[in-house]
Amino acid sequence: PQLTGAVKDAALPMVIPLILVGGMMTGWFTPTEAGVIAVAYILVVVIPSLNPAHLKRLPGDFAHAGLIYSLPLITIGAASAFGWMLAYLRGPIVVSGWISDFAGNDPAKIMFALVLLFTIVGDFIEPVPCIVIFMPIVVVLTEAGNINSVHMGVVLIVTLAFGLITPPYGLALLMASKFVGVRFSRALAASLSIYVVFFITIAICIFVPETVLFLPRHVFPESIGCFKNPSAAGYICP
Repeated sequence: PQLTGAVKDAALPMVIPLILVGGMMTGWFTPTEAGVIAVAYILVVVIPSLNPAHLKRLPGDFAHAGLIYSLPLITIGAASAFGWMLAYLRGPIVVSGWISDFAGNDPAKIMFALVLLFTIVGDFIEPVPCIVIFMPIVVVLTEAGNINSVHMGVVLIVTLAFGLITPPYGLALLMASKFVGVRFSRALAASLSIYVVFFITIAICIFVPETVLFLPRHVFPESIGCFKNPSAAGYICP
């Protein structure tokens, strides 16, 4: 009886992953819209069916959610302003000159400089604006160093993900600390081991390119510049 009751209670919530994954896979809505769909389903179907008394607490829940999300919105606003100022002052062009003077055409130095750049900039700007602002110089420097673009892209995306948990921006870490109710400084101290993992991961991706290129090389070789061998089966990869 307990198992039957548990399955019955979980039936409606278990539909949520099916709706989200199915909707995104079929193109009915984007991942961002999927969050709205999930909330609407919970408000309209799940809560009234499983816990109607909770409807009276919804205004308080909305107010609490507004307070929680006001902090990241303020942070995002400041980061957007910083990104606009950086683009307006032609920061990427200046940085490109510095990196060119430092690294020349040395692929190792170019990759190290770009990782350092994205580590610093990713602390203050969200990943998407950071990519939009700096992608032109990344493409130029990648071609100058004859670096595989997929390899460089994966390394820089991992670096930007690292920026989401590093202060002063650290949006992901900031939200996590608020959700669990601990001070940001305490969450930061507890994340030191994660920083070590990120450093090791980025270093492996840089110095062992095959860890990044192995999967695309065997699944979709054209994505990393391979082309079909005209005289035999298989691909020729650079």
